[in-house]
Amino acid sequence: MDRPCTHNAMSGVHRRRLLLISAAMLTIASRVAVAREDSVMDRECRVKAAFVYNFLKFVEGGRFAPAQGRKNDKPDPNDPLVIGVLGIPPSRAALEELNGKHIGNRVVVVRWFKGFKELADGDRKVPERHPDLDRIRACQVLFLCPSEEEFLSRILPDLGASGILSVGDVPRFLEAGGTINLLIEKRKVRFEINLAAAARAKLLIRSSLLRLAVRTIEHDQLESMNKKDEEDPGGAGHP
Repeated sequence: MDRPCTHNAMSGVHRRRLLLISAAMLTIASRVAVAREDSVMDRECRVKAAFVYNFLKFVEGGRFAPAQGRKNDKPDPNDPLVIGVLGIPPSRAALEELNGKHIGNRVVVVRWFKGFKELADGDRKVPERHPDLDRIRACQVLFLCPSEEEFLSRILPDLGASGILSVGDVPRFLEAGGTINLLIEKRKVRFEINLAAAARAKLLIRSSLLRLAVRTIEHDQLESMNKKDEEDPGGAGHP
């Protein structure tokens, strides 16, 4: 008479064990999936960081030019090539790895700048201009992280003719006035170039790099705004 009860009890224990094993397997599977996703993201970030580093080899003029009056117009090896990073990158480590690398005889230095959201006050109001703008303008490259997508109009116009190579990881970066934008196409990291922005910064981008771009544009929003200001010097933008 006791056997049916024993069988039911054993079945219950067995079911609970199966449930526990299934739950454990699901947990492990989810962790593996997250780890794989993190691994893909980390690899993507390192490839993008490598692109930023290699752009330094194919750009001349602007902030890359030697200081005026320097003997033989050759860059001083003691002058670093500074990559400024604005905002919160998906992987800080990937960009940190560029610190200490060399382009020719000049060392690469990475400097970090808070993004606009990080600068928000207690009322969540972000500044119209970045408080470290002068330090940003002293960089050769400014890399704008995805976190800065909604604040492009607060930083790109201020770079203007400062000679900086602006590089973004942001949709519609070129149209907003950025110089080079990174993107993913067919699971590979690619880049596109804004020739108007390069001209404003007096940067010469070598043809070998231009040929590798998936897209180039010759006009952007900043160019249109500048033309409008020239045509209407008494407009709202001029006191």
